[in-house]
Amino acid sequence: MSSKRAAFLLVVCLSTVISISLGWVSTAISAEYLEEFDDKNLATNVWEIKAEGDASYKIEDGQLTLTSPDVADGLLMYWRGSEIDTEDFTVEIKATVALGTNNAAVIAFIKTDLPPILNSTINPEWKTLVWCGSDNSGWYINDDNWSRAGAEGPELEGIWKVSIEGNGILCYFNDEEVAAFDKVQEDRFLCFGPDTYTSHYSGEMTIDWIKLSGLSVPSAAVDPAKKLSTVWGSVKSAL
Repeated sequence: MSSKRAAFLLVVCLSTVISISLGWVSTAISAEYLEEFDDKNLATNVWEIKAEGDASYKIEDGQLTLTSPDVADGLLMYWRGSEIDTEDFTVEIKATVALGTNNAAVIAFIKTDLPPILNSTINPEWKTLVWCGSDNSGWYINDDNWSRAGAEGPELEGIWKVSIEGNGILCYFNDEEVAAFDKVQEDRFLCFGPDTYTSHYSGEMTIDWIKLSGLSVPSAAVDPAKKLSTVWGSVKSAL
């Protein structure tokens, strides 16, 4: 067998192995999405804003500020980048809540992607919320009593994290676990905002970054075709 033919067969074998390996990696390893708000406009394929009244948002200097100036206003930002109904999923956010925010700034999972609505009680569509306004803070869980876990006082600045793992959900504040409970509702949407209702909440939160990870989260994966062309070029140069 000539050296050129042997090299050709080697390339074919390598290409097959690379294609299979990269395909396996892309489906078997959790991907990560990091939003740092480098663009002045939100990516509409990833985020959707639902606002009521005079609520608004802006991106400046790599920070997203969500504002609900009065009790008649409300704003929620939904993640649209992937489905999160059955797979493990982790969200982490670094944020600052403005002093005077009326117990409203929130990171939450909800059964249906509702806009902020006029409601004087906790809507049963909500599954899990973290309220981090200046009145008090903590994770609230939709069980018979809306159980609360976490800090007893205000948490105005830090990193909040929730990790859905199998049949459980773990909640953290600044890397400290503050709540753990069973996942009782698989269908869920993830949202962020300073005001879930338009009746008696108002305030402002500024987000430095949001990190999401999970098997279905899109990421800049290795391009198998590009990788193969690199291998082929290296083999040809050796012939």
